[in-house]
Amino acid sequence: MHKAVGVALSGLVVASSMTMAVAPAQAYDREAAGYAASHFLSVSQLPKEFAAKKAMNISVTTPALKQYVCDYGPLGNKIVWAGKPDLSTNAFYNPKGKGLSLDINVGQYKSNVAAEKAFSQLSKDIKKCDGTFTGSWSDENDNPVPYENVITSGKIPAVTVTGVQSIFTNENSNNAASGDLPAYLNDSMSIFTLVNDVIITTTGSTGSALNFTAKQKKALIQVANDMVTTWVD
Repeated sequence: MHKAVGVALSGLVVASSMTMAVAPAQAYDREAAGYAASHFLSVSQLPKEFAAKKAMNISVTTPALKQYVCDYGPLGNKIVWAGKPDLSTNAFYNPKGKGLSLDINVGQYKSNVAAEKAFSQLSKDIKKCDGTFTGSWSDENDNPVPYENVITSGKIPAVTVTGVQSIFTNENSNNAASGDLPAYLNDSMSIFTLVNDVIITTTGSTGSALNFTAKQKKALIQVANDMVTTWVD
């Protein structure tokens, strides 16, 4: 079954003006927080396909957690993780209405070499994500609830940094409704990009049964490219 991975967005709330409000009693790296606040894309920089509300949420986590990439295996009971970075920063853009959601994570490693090693391993492991797995889980009344996940992966030649092409996963999830639980329908695409000592993960989601259109995928690729420029600027 698809595992919805939540990101803790407590910590920092950054508006489009990039002014910062820090939640009390939470430890964080001030220097990293300051850099993140000024190096993520602002709402005004996003393509129209990812129109978002004025406020965006940024969190800084150290020590960082491993980043989930995909479920795989006949029953979706195995997981691919990206190599654990030393520090991670995450930006979530709140979509307007029923628009596409956007989430950008930057995992920072202790050196360029460490990031390259993690990306090289991810480039191999990501192939495990490919496939279709179906099954069912039991709701609170022990009724079977069918699900299906279809995942593909590959390279993104349009997002290439110093000769290294970005890689992606595209996951289409269909979990049926049961009782009071609504159906979980989603098409999401994540682009993983190696930039110096970080791996940037740019994820867009439809949050519905609608698949990404070619235009929307192009917009996500644009965000991934723009994020490289913004982060190293």
